[in-house]
Amino acid sequence: MNEKFAGAFSLEGKTAFITGGGTGLGFAMADSLASAGAQVILAGRREDVLKEACRKIGKKAGYVQFDVTETDRTESLVSALQNEYGHLDILINNAGRHCKKPFSEVTQEDLQKVLDVHILGHYALTRAVLPGMIERRDGSVIFISSMSAYLAMTQVCAYGTAKSAVLGLVKTLSGEVSEYGVRVNAIAPGFIDTPMFRQATDGDPARQQKILGHTPMARYGKPEDVGWAAVYLAAPASRFVTGVCLPVDGGCAIGF
Repeated sequence: MNEKFAGAFSLEGKTAFITGGGTGLGFAMADSLASAGAQVILAGRREDVLKEACRKIGKKAGYVQFDVTETDRTESLVSALQNEYGHLDILINNAGRHCKKPFSEVTQEDLQKVLDVHILGHYALTRAVLPGMIERRDGSVIFISSMSAYLAMTQVCAYGTAKSAVLGLVKTLSGEVSEYGVRVNAIAPGFIDTPMFRQATDGDPARQQKILGHTPMARYGKPEDVGWAAVYLAAPASRFVTGVCLPVDGGCAIGF
């Protein structure tokens, strides 16, 4: 392989922290980043899941039990990780909380719980990580948005609100830290074939057909499709890319 090309996508010497990294898209991104050479730290609530994920990824993976809504722990956790690993170069804000209900049944508590993860928790984590990135004048922060930030999806009012807010946060944060060499971007996955997605769609052929009918490529994505997109946004190849959201959706967001 051409050395110049390989270097553009290499993450050797980089350390990445991924919330919700034990399963689904979080695991796929962690696995892809590790394949590109990064040391990955998986965060989540279930230690057994994190251990198994690290076993699958191999020696490039470590983990920490952490719930992003426990914002009183955030700064001490980041400090501990920086002491252990030396630096955090990549942050992927992936952990999520869903809420599928008609809007009339969504309570203030429901909305708050979703925002606590996607916005408040990840904001606190980003705020704790950014000073180190700014000091080194290098870093990549990646948020995970959703098709619900682009399309009028029903019964996901709280979730869609949170994922839309992510896009605003990406724009405003990127504007403030760009001069320090730190980039802030997002990925908006389309309909990706994960166990959670299958749980939601198996036995519902009408919903499956509706999804595929809105996806010009007429198929579901694979978790690694999102994983390699994360590698791109974390790697030198995207060094002049900031403040954007990359849909990985088979064309779904174009509204075909």
